Amino acid sequence: MPLLHADLTYAMRGALFNVYNALGPGLKEEYYQRAIPYAFEENGIFCEAEKSFQVCYEDEPVGQYFVDFWVEHGKAILETKVAPNLTPLHKAQTISYLKVTGSELGILANFGSSSMEIERVPNFVSDKPTEFHWNQNPFSENLLHPELFNLTQKALHKVYATLGPGFIHQIYRRATRLELQKQELALQYLKFLPIEYHGHVLGEQAVRLILIENKILLAIYAYQHSEEIYLQQLKTHLKKQNLKLGLLANFHDTRLKLTPVRLK
Repeated sequence: MPLLHADLTYAMRGALFNVYNALGPGLKEEYYQRAIPYAFEENGIFCEAEKSFQVCYEDEPVGQYFVDFWVEHGKAILETKVAPNLTPLHKAQTISYLKVTGSELGILANFGSSSMEIERVPNFVSDKPTEFHWNQNPFSENLLHPELFNLTQKALHKVYATLGPGFIHQIYRRATRLELQKQELALQYLKFLPIEYHGHVLGEQAVRLILIENKILLAIYAYQHSEEIYLQQLKTHLKKQNLKLGLLANFHDTRLKLTPVRLK
């Protein structure tokens, strides 16, 4: 089977190696991104930087994604990294972007290692429906609101299976709200909560929490950082809302991570 866009890939590799050899490894990503259009132009490659695409969840818009480089009118997308090495997460994110853009090929270029890393990611997913199967978890005797908790988990896993990793947290929040609404659950989106000290209101804090049926407080984010601070914040919000059960959902990695928070 012939290599997809072999000539374009060869030209792109040459241009990317030229950038790496000229600048060296480990600079801020923005410098490589500024150099790449010049290198592509020298090699006769057309590209657009930061081209925007609408992200949809089941045909409903939930946000925008900006591709690093849209190459030759969509024959390929280029994602640049400055990391110790390319990881399965980088590839999974690129697959997510291929689904959104419909591009035929993803190219991953890492400028952070001691030698240039370039990986091809063909688009085998755009024409395939999302496969999602859910097996209800057995309920613990001590679990609060078990059926509602299971519906919430199911919705989160379906959102992750549909979108994949690599987007900002607002996109996952909007998609999750759509999915929960399909279950005809009562939702409140808490954008801000007051900060109080001994009855004195000091201001407002942006929280972006989803309150489900006045029983479960859901926090959604997509960060690589330690989740400990988010756990502590969620516990504080639970106390303020006089609730006992929260759920922290992190969409950052190659697998969705769910962490229940139970107050005594």
